[in-house]
Amino acid sequence: MDKYEFGNVLGQGTYGIVYKAKHKETGDIVAIKQIKLEKEDDGMPSTAVREISLLQNLKHPNIVELKEVIFNKQQLYLVFEYMEFDLKKYMKKMSREGKTLSPKQV
Repeated sequence: MDKYEFGNVLGQGTYGIVYKAKHKETGDIVAIKQIKLEKEDDGMPSTAVREISLLQNLKHPNIVELKEVIFNKQQLYLVFEYMEFDLKKYMKKMSREGKTLSPKQV
C-alpha cells in the first residue's frame, strides 16, 4: 500500500472504510476500500470474495472498475476507479426534490 497516498474518508460501513487516494507514481485518483478481516475466523469474508469475483469479470463503461486487489494477513484492500459522484446519494437527492432520472441518464 506504500504506492498510494491516502486522503479523505469517502464512506464507512459494516465491512470497512473507503478512502480517496492518489497513486504516487501515476497521480491517478482512486477509491480504496479497506475491508476489515480481524473478526473473520476463516480468513476473508465471503461477501468480499463474491464482490472480487464479480467485479474482476465485469468490464463495462457504466460499471466502476476494480483496478487492483491487495491482500495481507490483516487487511484486504480493493482499489477502484474513483467516481466523483455517489449514485445512491444522488438518487436520494433527486427523490427528495421530486425528480427522477431520465431514460438517457439511466
